Amino acid sequence: MTITKTSSKGNICYLQSGGPTSVINASFLGLLQAKKELLNDSKLYVSHFGVTGLLNGHLEEVIEAKLPNLNVRPGAYFGSLRKKLPEANDSSEAKKIVSTLKKYNIRYLLLNGGNDSMDSVKKISDYLKHSDYACQVAGIPKTIDNDLAVSDHTPGYGSSAKFIANATLAIAIDDQSYEKGRINVIETMGRDCGYLAASSYLSSLKGYAPDFIYVPEVPFDVILTKKKAEEKYMKTGHCLVVVSEGIRDKDNNFVAANKQSDAFGHTQMGGVASYLASLFMDDGYKTRAIEISLMQRAGSFVSSKTDIDEAKQVGYQALKEMTLGKSGFMVIIKRVSDKPYQVRYDTCPVEKIADIAVPLKKEYISSSLDNITPAFIDYVLPLIQGEEKDTFKDGLLNI
Repeated sequence: MTITKTSSKGNICYLQSGGPTSVINASFLGLLQAKKELLNDSKLYVSHFGVTGLLNGHLEEVIEAKLPNLNVRPGAYFGSLRKKLPEANDSSEAKKIVSTLKKYNIRYLLLNGGNDSMDSVKKISDYLKHSDYACQVAGIPKTIDNDLAVSDHTPGYGSSAKFIANATLAIAIDDQSYEKGRINVIETMGRDCGYLAASSYLSSLKGYAPDFIYVPEVPFDVILTKKKAEEKYMKTGHCLVVVSEGIRDKDNNFVAANKQSDAFGHTQMGGVASYLASLFMDDGYKTRAIEISLMQRAGSFVSSKTDIDEAKQVGYQALKEMTLGKSGFMVIIKRVSDKPYQVRYDTCPVEKIADIAVPLKKEYISSSLDNITPAFIDYVLPLIQGEEKDTFKDGLLNI
């Protein structure tokens, strides 16, 4: 993509927010490329640890030569933060943010994050309007949960889906090493949305489908689940159950969660696999709880090339759209076709995305409510394709 260079009227600031993905740093690379093509006279700054730099008045200029290989580097290289900004346009936080932007002559501010981060985009946009400081603000999407409104999917999800699918496949095959194995319970992330757990269904393409997959969109019945799993094990000597961390009972209570909450009031999840495994153990069955946990977002050694490329593109498109005068938006991905897989990029007002979590589509949930439908394959399979050629050096991640 070649764009005519434009004259810069100010500088650019980028920050990362919320939980990292294995491709969040690739979005920065896309932004960096757009900066060189479109605003080469501008300086590019980062606010370390999310809005922390904006609040403490310290931004750091990016020196490209000092950057590591961000194509496959896990985590948020510039540091992330979960912080809910106040609504009030005259709050101390609002004044500090505007002051920092003025100090560094920032005219383009880009936040790379999920739906909570898009809430921050909206609020900072309001702060700037209130202060009458001309600075455009945009959101670059990322989340492994794949729960952002409007966009077909989100950068970060494809690589996590690839990790979960292959982990599920490996666990299923490992259990088949024994004539009689275990009731294995795999727990994925996904507090409100089942796309991560659903991705385990991809192992069915190799003949090792999970016996049961449970997602937050369906009320979870512990007694019925135990019955089904134990019957399957008694019949075959093997049983593989995949559960989302956010499964809830008929009264919408989490089956397992701790009492802590994050800055946005979201319950901290984890422990449902251990809970279910303990029930099977109490009934005398061999069992194992496998909580994939951070590996599904940090496992950049199995990142999808498609995911990396799209992460770069949303970073590029965000700044490109800003040079056309747009502000208060997030870049979205629109699917053109499955076969061949094609997408295009567009923008959406951030208020249609902020604080909204979309569920797994009903058409992807089996009629028995305990598995995923084959229709899901066409949706997710294109997202896990390809690998970055320079992923490893000396057998370790090339970071």
